[in-house]
Amino acid sequence: MKKILCLALAVVMLLCATGCAKGGKSATPTLNYIYNTNDAHKAIAEYVQSAYANVGITMNLENQEWNTFLNTRKNGEYAVARNGWIADYNDPICFLDMWTSGSGNNDVQFGKGAHKDLKMYSIDLTKFGGDKVEKGTWAETYDVLISKIKTTTDAAARYELMHMAEDMLMATGCLTPIYYYTDLYMIDDTVKGFFSNPLGYKYFMNTTVDGKTDNINVCLASEPDTLDPALNSAVDGATMLAHLFSGLAKWAQVDGKLTIVADAAKELVKGVTNDDGTVTYTYTLRDGLKWSNGDELKASDFEKAWKRAASTELGADYGYMFEVIKGYGTDEDLAVTADDAAKTITVTLANSISYWDELLAFPTYFPVHSSALNSDKWATEANTYICNGPYVIDSWAHDSLITLKKNTNYIDAAKVSMEKISCYLSDDANNMLTNFKKGDWQLIDDVPTNEIANLKKDFADEFVVAGQIGTYYICWNVNFDLLPESDLDAVAKEEAQQEIRQAMGLLLDRNYIVNSVSQGGEIPASTFVAMGMTDADGSEFYKNSNKAAGNNYVGYFDASTEAYEGNVNKAVEILSKYYELDIAK
Repeated sequence: MKKILCLALAVVMLLCATGCAKGGKSATPTLNYIYNTNDAHKAIAEYVQSAYANVGITMNLENQEWNTFLNTRKNGEYAVARNGWIADYNDPICFLDMWTSGSGNNDVQFGKGAHKDLKMYSIDLTKFGGDKVEKGTWAETYDVLISKIKTTTDAAARYELMHMAEDMLMATGCLTPIYYYTDLYMIDDTVKGFFSNPLGYKYFMNTTVDGKTDNINVCLASEPDTLDPALNSAVDGATMLAHLFSGLAKWAQVDGKLTIVADAAKELVKGVTNDDGTVTYTYTLRDGLKWSNGDELKASDFEKAWKRAASTELGADYGYMFEVIKGYGTDEDLAVTADDAAKTITVTLANSISYWDELLAFPTYFPVHSSALNSDKWATEANTYICNGPYVIDSWAHDSLITLKKNTNYIDAAKVSMEKISCYLSDDANNMLTNFKKGDWQLIDDVPTNEIANLKKDFADEFVVAGQIGTYYICWNVNFDLLPESDLDAVAKEEAQQEIRQAMGLLLDRNYIVNSVSQGGEIPASTFVAMGMTDADGSEFYKNSNKAAGNNYVGYFDASTEAYEGNVNKAVEILSKYYELDIAK
């Protein structure tokens, strides 16, 4: 469901500088690379495997079913994994705060396991009114840095701190960016009224198919991991939830432009800044709001849903998105109160943020019915699923088909034109394309990689490459031992492994990947924060990354075609300090 690539070989330089591995050079490591069923992911995995084979490094590939893959990666039961991140809102912090030690999206395992007690990181926040830390743990440095970013209201200082955070992430070598995403899908030319947003969510409420509004057949992905708004962390799941729920705000297309507008709220009000710097918003719900079962939707449903989603008991991956609200992570209650009689929801933020309205439109901020508070099974079957959006789940044949039917209790039901959305469940791109070509499915969210060139030519009006703010990358488990025979102390060893991971990233030809493997119009990436994110001065954030290094290229390495040979030579030089390489002739 939510959409990844990163490698691990940056340990080398420091290792040699301090004495290399025990007994001299080590044998090259055998790496296990996990990915999920998808032709494009498989093709990229095979390319990475061959790139490492060229220097004598063995990489075994393991293709896992989607939900198994997510859990394997989340639990840190891997060495190297496919990964990708798509923005939740247009602010670089959504790429950076996922790597705090307590984040549910911290697949690299920063600050977890053996890495939890490793004291080797330093930050100096004295310029920004904070402390200077020398050789602290990840929690004492990176977590503190992210917290500082979230409490800084001066734009220039805040963006400077975010660049500092990306510098710290990229220095670990645990994130190997491959390319900046595009949203590739196919849509039948008889479909009108469709739109998507930069996060990859797709909207079918006002579509017609050949002028008809009775049904549209789509295939977004396989069986969703969850359709609980608080627990979802996938793009296809978010698309489903955007049709099933109505939050205080929503994405809409107004006069051809995408924007955030009020939904369950009467209006998106401006916040009131308090004497202590906190900001209070008070929203009034529209009259006549109902749940799909006919129950009245109350302001307290929002309050309870937000507190549930933010709770440590639920342990939601996106629970940290409520960090912006006063009281989160403290002994205080989350600063959200509801008045059912007045139909108001009052929320106080710790400080002013520019992307608050976008958070309100994010699935994690959707309300849930009171039945969700007492059961973890409510969101698994059609007959127990209660929602408040444009559609209800009419039927759910697991691993086959979810049918959405227009919700007659939805307050804006009259504005919803499409009566039924049939969401077929598949992760087989060939199956998707077959059904699209037959005219059975009107939208598919994946295509076979080896068919892309022909599809661009034969289906020029139906093959879509849309903009999307995201980065496809490889991630390394920070606790995976790249130098098992080393007798270095823990800090020196990790410093060496950082260098090794970075060197491994230089072995990859990103231009070959986007032009010959993925072929979806992607852009080679040299930063983790994706292109499309703005900086304090209105320029693109990624173009200002690592500027202090004074390089003549953008980002943390030169991703141009011309630089590739030099990158490989540099990588081999580094890796040769630690391993007995077997270079392919």
